[in-house]
Amino acid sequence: MKYKSKNYALVLTDFILKETTPSQEKKFSDNFLNFLEKNRDSNKAKEIINLAESLFFKKTGKKKIILETARKMSLEQKNLLKSLAKKSDIVEEKINKELIAGVKIIINNEKQIDFSMQKKLQNIF
Repeated sequence: MKYKSKNYALVLTDFILKETTPSQEKKFSDNFLNFLEKNRDSNKAKEIINLAESLFFKKTGKKKIILETARKMSLEQKNLLKSLAKKSDIVEEKINKELIAGVKIIINNEKQIDFSMQKKLQNIF
């Protein structure tokens, strides 16, 4: 590994924040992947993407909000939870059967609000 994952992520984030054409995006992504392979760092791609995503949200002030529930949410529940987010935020829904009931809200993979039955049971025992 010639470069640290954070350095790759910085380059990737800077490019994402630029206004580009689809052909420039294709060329960059091809060159970026080739560069990773050349440096034998392609096994770090997932880590680089996760770091770039975190950097992107920090630089733009946007948030990625993951709503984890035990079952599929009703339209009213979705609208209520999404109303807490800004229009520029990215809201993702995930089903996690381990939660039993309730909801877990994860913001930018850093902050977590856990209103799940699983958490309540863990607190009891």
